[in-house]
Amino acid sequence: MDYSEFKAFDNLNTEIIILDGDDFKLLWINDAAKAANWIGDSSKFEDKSISSLLNEETGLQINEILQKTRENSGSVTRRDFEIVHQSGTMRSVDLTITFAEKKNLIFIEAVSIDNLNKIIDSTRSFSTQKIAAGLARTLAHEVKNPLSGIKGSAQILKSKYVDDFSKKFLKIIEEETDRLNEIVTRILTPAKKPTFEYFNLHESLQRVLALSNAESQENLSIDRDYDPSIPEIYGDKNLFIQALINITQNAVHACTNFAENPRLGIQTKISYRQPINGTVHSTLAEIIVKDNGPGISPEIKDQIFFPMISGKENGSGIGLSISQDIVRIHGGAISFDRKDDQTMFSILIPISSSNINGVKSA
Repeated sequence: MDYSEFKAFDNLNTEIIILDGDDFKLLWINDAAKAANWIGDSSKFEDKSISSLLNEETGLQINEILQKTRENSGSVTRRDFEIVHQSGTMRSVDLTITFAEKKNLIFIEAVSIDNLNKIIDSTRSFSTQKIAAGLARTLAHEVKNPLSGIKGSAQILKSKYVDDFSKKFLKIIEEETDRLNEIVTRILTPAKKPTFEYFNLHESLQRVLALSNAESQENLSIDRDYDPSIPEIYGDKNLFIQALINITQNAVHACTNFAENPRLGIQTKISYRQPINGTVHSTLAEIIVKDNGPGISPEIKDQIFFPMISGKENGSGIGLSISQDIVRIHGGAISFDRKDDQTMFSILIPISSSNINGVKSA
């Protein structure tokens, strides 16, 4: 049988598995199902039974549904169906099984509930952060004018009161006003128009390590785990480096100041079927920056990318917000997690099919 007609299913984000109607052997499986680990590490799946991919209990349940679907020549749907793969991975899916009698084929469509939740979360996070960023810019605009008045008044008083006591505190007012004004200006200043071109991701990461002073820290161990198969990234190289510097500097500060044996990890890899702002992208480049510092306080973890929010005592809370804006310009997303006593920041950048096919690896 010619399976080329099934190739169109590779463009779907739902998992599609096609079986022989007689013996329930696998005939074809789309990319989304492969990414969901239906066939594990195996590259060959032809002539395998669907039940052989699952644990015994799930295999029996699937076979029962397949038989009923074939007998009734119809379609069966199971919501929140628990699948346990042969690897032991457990997932909840919405399962639809359809028997095409004329072609004697059975089509299995699986929609992961976890993926749906990820899509919903990515949309909610994007909307919340966008509102917060807009609010911060509005507040910054309202603050900027009074700051000029405060500084001007301090300068007038400074010319009138020349004693050391007055000059000391008026100088503090001027310096702190300048500091706040700089923060406000950075919030209000729109990012320059990006210049997009292909650039080598790993060369940029090496530049980031140099600029963030990570390599000059004598007691800091740096673990690099680069995936050479990642193609060149299409974006603004300088802006992208700036986004990574902000994240890396935070990681270096966290582990060198708080860990007995500070470790910084930089990892790149290809990820599949990840949602960004509600859209699932088939192939993405993922950059992970991790450190063994104390982590992010639970009180601010939900607002860590908002302007003016910082986990550092003297931090301005601008760096991560700027990084997030830059990543968004590139159509990507940034998030963080805490696992195995490590804080991990992850950046996802979609890779187009033309990028994969036509550009050399990074």
